[in-house]
Amino acid sequence: MKLNFRNMPAGSLPYDNIQPCKKMMLRLFEKLPFIPELSLINNDSIKNRTFSKLPFLSEKDGKLIFTEGLADAINRDLVPYEKLLNSNKLSDFEPFAQDSQFLEIFEAMLEKFEPEYAYFGLIGPFSFANMIFNRSASSILVDKTYRKFITLSVTLKALWFIYYVKSISPKTKPIIMFNENLLYKFGTLKRTNENITNDTVSLLFKKVFERLKKEDAVIGVQSFEKCNWQLVFDTNMVDIISIDAYNNSNNLNILANSIQKFLSNGGIINWGIVPVTNEKDIRTLNLDKLYTMLINAIEDLASQGVSADMLYKNLTVSVQGDLDKYPILFAEKALMMAEQISKKLPTSSGTIQHDD
Repeated sequence: MKLNFRNMPAGSLPYDNIQPCKKMMLRLFEKLPFIPELSLINNDSIKNRTFSKLPFLSEKDGKLIFTEGLADAINRDLVPYEKLLNSNKLSDFEPFAQDSQFLEIFEAMLEKFEPEYAYFGLIGPFSFANMIFNRSASSILVDKTYRKFITLSVTLKALWFIYYVKSISPKTKPIIMFNENLLYKFGTLKRTNENITNDTVSLLFKKVFERLKKEDAVIGVQSFEKCNWQLVFDTNMVDIISIDAYNNSNNLNILANSIQKFLSNGGIINWGIVPVTNEKDIRTLNLDKLYTMLINAIEDLASQGVSADMLYKNLTVSVQGDLDKYPILFAEKALMMAEQISKKLPTSSGTIQHDD
């Protein structure tokens, strides 16, 4: 896959007013319009984006709970949702539409630029399962009924975005980035329940990815925690992986063969190199330091047998997490730093700029 951008969106933003957000989006993401997470405006978060308007779920004391515990009832009531998987009409997916105040601007960007790609973030199916409160994640993952509920919910949310984008700019390819920051829990779940295997998780992913691939969507998986990326690679359906390159850059080194295969098939690695986990890191951001850190991380992975040229060719850059808790000035500094690094990075190993 060949991208026409190198700066990838990541995390929620601290804007409480649409206009400054619009200005920054036009400045940095003209080639990759997206619907930003604006938690300060109508609580527009990736959590609400994923879980709102879904059947059988409610929120109590900030925790998601199942309001229905009978598997037979859930199977029965999911039938009309299953039928939607065969639809290609945007109107059928309106119950899953987003309420973001940024939609009007997003539509205008699609109409004006007719971009090759557009981006949308959702919580991925594994993390979805681990965010439901009144049942253990293990019982959900081993129960076919609840797995069906999870995969249907995530798929229908993604399909709304796909058909929504196509209705405005038919040639634009939607990128669906699934946030799987709870994927690190897999090891613990596997040790405590023998019925949870690698195949359990990979099949959970495949159920979602297969339907979206039929619409020519680009599939991404993001985890800024240390996790088992082999679970993702085993699907053979993911186009982009997004990692924390500041704290966990060596997370991929033990999977050199899988990384090489992934890149050979056109896969992209997004390196979340700009640190945003605390205000001190943002205050002291330094372009040359972060650039050198990223070059070293890429070269370290190349030393494990992965093609350096492919690593430099097939990459994007982003911040490493949410920005909504910081002043706008700091958030914009981090966003622009990612843009600067993306422009400075070489496209092959033979054109590296080494900073003295």
